[in-house]
Amino acid sequence: MATETTILCMDDDAAIRAMMHRFFSTHGYGVHIAADGEEGLALFRRQRPDIVLVDLMMPKVDGFAVLEALVAEAPEVPVIVVSGEGRRDDVIRALRLGAWDYHTKPISSYSLLFHAVEQALDRARLQREVARYRQGLERKFGVLVEQFPGFILTCDAQRRITFMNPALTAHIGPEALGEPVCRAVFGLEPGSACPGDETGEVARFDTFSVRDNRWYHVVQLPVAAEGAKGEYMLILYDITSKKKAITELEEQSQRLLQENRTLRAAMDDRLNFGEIIGRSAPMQAVYDSIMNAAMCDAGVIIYGESGTGKELVARAIHETSARRDHEMVYVNCGAIPEALIESEFFGYRKGAFTGATTDKRGFLDLADGGTLFLDEVGEIPLAMQVKLLRAIEGGGYTPVGGGGIRRPDVRVIAATNRDLAAMVRQGMMRQDFFFRIQVIPIQLPPLRERREDIPLLVEHFLARHRGQRPPAVTREVMGALVAHDWPGNVRELQNTIQRFMALGSLDFMDLDLAPAVPSPWEDIGIDPARMSMNEIVAAVERSVLEQTLARFAGHRGKTAKALDMAPKTLYRKLKLYGLDAA
Repeated sequence: MATETTILCMDDDAAIRAMMHRFFSTHGYGVHIAADGEEGLALFRRQRPDIVLVDLMMPKVDGFAVLEALVAEAPEVPVIVVSGEGRRDDVIRALRLGAWDYHTKPISSYSLLFHAVEQALDRARLQREVARYRQGLERKFGVLVEQFPGFILTCDAQRRITFMNPALTAHIGPEALGEPVCRAVFGLEPGSACPGDETGEVARFDTFSVRDNRWYHVVQLPVAAEGAKGEYMLILYDITSKKKAITELEEQSQRLLQENRTLRAAMDDRLNFGEIIGRSAPMQAVYDSIMNAAMCDAGVIIYGESGTGKELVARAIHETSARRDHEMVYVNCGAIPEALIESEFFGYRKGAFTGATTDKRGFLDLADGGTLFLDEVGEIPLAMQVKLLRAIEGGGYTPVGGGGIRRPDVRVIAATNRDLAAMVRQGMMRQDFFFRIQVIPIQLPPLRERREDIPLLVEHFLARHRGQRPPAVTREVMGALVAHDWPGNVRELQNTIQRFMALGSLDFMDLDLAPAVPSPWEDIGIDPARMSMNEIVAAVERSVLEQTLARFAGHRGKTAKALDMAPKTLYRKLKLYGLDAA
């Protein structure tokens, strides 16, 4: 025990005083002794000990009077009563007056008394620390209340203001103290329904104050202090500008919704959308999809056979969207050599490679602020899909040869005549890239599924040659055009009409446009007639390794796992087939 800890022992028995002095001094206490209550109080006021042991039955001033005086002057100092065989009423009275503990004489064990003293000192220390902590919190809360830009007030059970922070005082005046909340803060007459929960429970609500014509978000909290039943605190945030903005957005949304309904009503039975021609039900559904896609910035994928007008749909979406004042950059993904695809999309800097004599902007840079149209998107290699996905999702890209990171603002519209979901299952397209472009799918119907649009299309193509004298489109000619299956769709119809204008007669050319069925060996360069079995097996094995590596973007660990092959075996075979640099 530290020597600065002091104890005051008050007892009229000299032997007990001596024993206490000897025992507590031995345990490191500074000990003060008093033979009666009067001497003990005087000594307490001079020395202010850390703890007091007091006998109840003492001359001049008894222990009860001492206890009352000590609790009144220094309630933080623990007092332990050590007295003769006390009556139950004396014990109860002492504890009610503020004694921390009660021990009877004769003292059978000073160790028990010492333990009680240490426990009392620990409790006193803890109480002082809690008091200091609360004082610190009160100071911090006071600063918060003083500096809070909003309004803070407390109310009693009758909903009269009992406290206002400086901001509220400056707003409604100090004379509002004691006034009803409804009138002073919200400008409502007494008896009006006041905003908030009358019970004073926790609540959050928005309300309008007629006093200052402002909107407030109100947080209502009950006051938990003892004896404060029915009291509560209100915290008010001015949200007038937010409410105004929300109202304007709602009004704008309603206007846009009405405009959209008007446009959709006007589009019912519409003959065209931009350069897209058709009044059939499938085309009306396409027009709806174009409008939906134009009103947001999500990725769009347009599915359709060759010649159905995928690029026209992409341009219609772009020109109807908020990006119409910027470029729509067309990219034929199947026409770019794999070695050049990164420099075409990201651009390059002068000197990046042989032949790079000047800086060149890539597709992403050209489409910044506008739309990037990826035709035949299924032709993009897996490795490039990773980089392209990062670029369009905000991670940015670096042009070939350096030049810092660029983060374009690009809306992606893609088109294909392939089954992209099947490509994902086969490992030919990354799943994350697929989901990024597949937000809004649009399916274009082939011409054979909307034959009622063929007369409109024929009239449209003929109108392009008004300067010429076109041959007569007889009932038989139109019947033949409508009955044809059009494997090349609208593009084939347009070419057929051009021949009709030039030749004066209808000629479908009767071409067999069905794709030839390739030999299963051609794609991997196998000629069974000229190769041995070992050569065929090696060619197949090499092809499988190449495709699996591409599927996992060159990751050898994943490739080995997918092929159920030991990593060492994979590395050996990659080296054997010259694929170890991949």
